[in-house]
Amino acid sequence: MDATSEMSLGLERSNWYLRGIRRAEEDGLISYSRANGDNEVGVSDDYGHIRHGDGEALLLKYTNTRPLSFIARLLLNLYRNPDFRFLELGPGAGVACATVKRLLPDATIDTVSLTPINPYLRFRWDDVYDHIAGPPFHNKCASRFYSACPHPFVHTQYIGHFPREVGLPKEKYHFVYENHGAIFYGFQPYGNDEPMECARASISAALSLLRRDGTMLIMASDGSYRMEEAVESVATDTDVIVICKPAKPYHSCPCIVARTDSPLSMRFRDGENGIISKSERVLRVEAEALEEVIAKSCLLRK
Repeated sequence: MDATSEMSLGLERSNWYLRGIRRAEEDGLISYSRANGDNEVGVSDDYGHIRHGDGEALLLKYTNTRPLSFIARLLLNLYRNPDFRFLELGPGAGVACATVKRLLPDATIDTVSLTPINPYLRFRWDDVYDHIAGPPFHNKCASRFYSACPHPFVHTQYIGHFPREVGLPKEKYHFVYENHGAIFYGFQPYGNDEPMECARASISAALSLLRRDGTMLIMASDGSYRMEEAVESVATDTDVIVICKPAKPYHSCPCIVARTDSPLSMRFRDGENGIISKSERVLRVEAEALEEVIAKSCLLRK
């Protein structure tokens, strides 16, 4: 850690994280929904990510430090666009999208969540959870797991319930990533709404954000087949849908949606090397074989 970082994390260590959020607000990097108003009262923290006044800058735990998945890394490697745009629905502490920024430094990264994050930090590891899982962690200050950085790793944070409170530009993103985020929680009822209606609305809204060469990866199904059914029924204008066959009831499996001009779709339909025929649109694979199937497709030459 350099001297500047030490100063940033030295005095008033307990509110350094919140000061980073306030700086992001001043820099126009956080867009609150109307439901949140101007947020003058305080930062919304629906899932307890932030600790206030107890010496911890951020509460790191499994639910908000999930690393970027191996499948996402494979798919992201297909994109080398200088204008690459990435959206994460439910970033938690921002570990996964911070990894994306490290892998693709020129990428523009946006997030949608209920709690803002401090974008002026750098995590020391891509897999933070591996380092907080040990028994000694409760005696350590969370700020030891990241340091300050001069440039934000997130371009814009949209704060609000997706999709009913958050408006994002249509057909703008090359990649939409969700890992126990807005789509996953869309299967839980809100007020008098039916869970499946909420889920379908979330999936449809997320798909509308994809460019023609875009790909969406949902890392966790709801565990009872409904996610797979909803994706297949809603994604009618997409070229390829990859769905895992649940190995057992309530087994969470990833779902992938690739639009017509996405590099994954083109590889799937790459003549004799292709995995899916022209007459097919949905590919169902065993959960244990998914990574191998995606890896094989990503290694094919254009």
